[in-house]
Amino acid sequence: MGLALTTFGTCRLEDDGGHALRVPLISLVMLAYLYDRGQPISRRELATLFWQGSRETAYTNLRSTLRRLAMATAETLAPLIESDGQTLSVNRATLRCDLSLVELADPIDRLRAANDAVAMQFLPSMGHGTTQLDSWVRDVRTRLAGFLRSELMQHHASLNTSAWRGELRRAAILLLECDPADDEVRTLLTSGLDARRPEPAAASIRVDATPQPLAFKDPNFGVAEQPPLRLALLPPETVQSARRDGSVANALIEDLTISLCANRTVSIVAPYTAERIQASKDKAAVLQQYNVVYALDTKRTEDSLFVQLIFMPADEVVWATRFKLDANAIVEQRTVISTAIQRSIIDKISVSTEIAGDFRQRPEAYYAYLHGLTGLSTLTLPSIRKARKYFKQALEDERGFAPALAGTARTLSMEWLLTARGDNELLLHAERLAQTAITKHGPSAGALKELGVSQLYLGKIDESLEALSEAEAISPHYADALYSHADSLVHASNPAAALAKITSAIALNPIPPDTYFWTAAGASYFLGEYQQALGYIDRMRDSRPASRLAAASWGMLGEVTKARACRLRVLKDNPSFDLNLWLEMIPHKENWQTELYRDGLLRAGF
Repeated sequence: MGLALTTFGTCRLEDDGGHALRVPLISLVMLAYLYDRGQPISRRELATLFWQGSRETAYTNLRSTLRRLAMATAETLAPLIESDGQTLSVNRATLRCDLSLVELADPIDRLRAANDAVAMQFLPSMGHGTTQLDSWVRDVRTRLAGFLRSELMQHHASLNTSAWRGELRRAAILLLECDPADDEVRTLLTSGLDARRPEPAAASIRVDATPQPLAFKDPNFGVAEQPPLRLALLPPETVQSARRDGSVANALIEDLTISLCANRTVSIVAPYTAERIQASKDKAAVLQQYNVVYALDTKRTEDSLFVQLIFMPADEVVWATRFKLDANAIVEQRTVISTAIQRSIIDKISVSTEIAGDFRQRPEAYYAYLHGLTGLSTLTLPSIRKARKYFKQALEDERGFAPALAGTARTLSMEWLLTARGDNELLLHAERLAQTAITKHGPSAGALKELGVSQLYLGKIDESLEALSEAEAISPHYADALYSHADSLVHASNPAAALAKITSAIALNPIPPDTYFWTAAGASYFLGEYQQALGYIDRMRDSRPASRLAAASWGMLGEVTKARACRLRVLKDNPSFDLNLWLEMIPHKENWQTELYRDGLLRAGF
């Protein structure tokens, strides 16, 4: 009975049946180290490599680890680690390891295995520190990338057929992710490996551009003092689902990836990594790990593909477009579409390169800001206050950091709304922070949005609408700006326009935060569509913050029992809630709105 050690993408030990053995992780890493070294290693070297501190403690830990490994693998025909008393070595007759890809005879198998090794990464949870063990992990990754490059250069001509061109292109993209300055690989990708059809007539497809004219002219833009900006193209689907559904959307993103790899302005995150980012539950952490500055987010809905370019440090949509995936034409038009998108992306990135450079020089502020954004995804006081701590940390790392100023303003406005205590100091502070962000760094959609939100709750409805209109003009595809604009329109006594705008925001952000549905519910309520309002509230992941609105809606529908159940939730979360004080706090341009809200809340028993 033999065992298999997997080190790419994970670290696990499996039996012949593919079942994972419960073995301490450190013993698996030790197996990988011994396998990679390929020769006996002294006990002293292993002990000091894996454990810091006194020699006695290190030896004790080594003996314990070896004993636990032997007990977990006792059913194997021979021990995995052999010892002569002074040295240790791995028993290759008993253990197989994916590090043996060099031994594969077929060049196609070697290329595919090398692609997987680099894409999935050797021991991905390690290699980020400064210990000798971390240095060894990084060295293995470097050697694997070198092996992949050697295979690509040696066999690209013989394997450059329609059946294997995909693996060759995959190898080139992975290598450019490792080293964006590798001109030989870039040339190979964009010429010898890109054997697609001639480009069809550009008039056959239209990709909506931004109102600003294209400004990018210099094909060598961005080469020089610092490495290019990281861009991740997030696919709309996993590779498996795309193949199952016969979707061409992912193929289009692959074309775009190849096109962008030819440009020195950006460094492209390889597709496997991009798919991991898209599927991650904590995107901020993965983005931090891969230093992504721009993300091209994509969503496929039935017969169309929505594409938006997000400037991650400011969480701001700087460009977006939507087009139909016509099965009869898309294959012929893929090159045209990818070229049009590429030009728009490079234009937008070139415009904001100076700002992006600031983020790269001050990564601590950037990453603290990203963690703050993650906290804003939940509408609870603890999460909002935690987000504020991260924004303050970002400001400590970089004073005047505009996105963190705007983020802090957002937490203050949200706290005012959730506590319902009428503390206008929160709103005044939020307004000052947003104005400071605009003064220091010029108008941005994010800062103008927060200015408009704080002004709305301060009762400055016209000023709020003006700020939010300007934010939308700067970034017409910025869903959060549209949502805030819709919210102000509700309070400006124009619920029909508000519902149309929030519907557009949801279309831009199909899996939106709860605040979008809350605003849609408010617009519906003031249109007299109480059941529709409740439908939007039901779509919230956590509907408790909207319990007041739900109570009023049930009250207007005559469902007293349900209305009072919502009232009890409100009072449980905020025992000091005062109806008259709340209605005085909430700004409405026309009095009929206040009275309609009052009527619903009174019917609910407030």
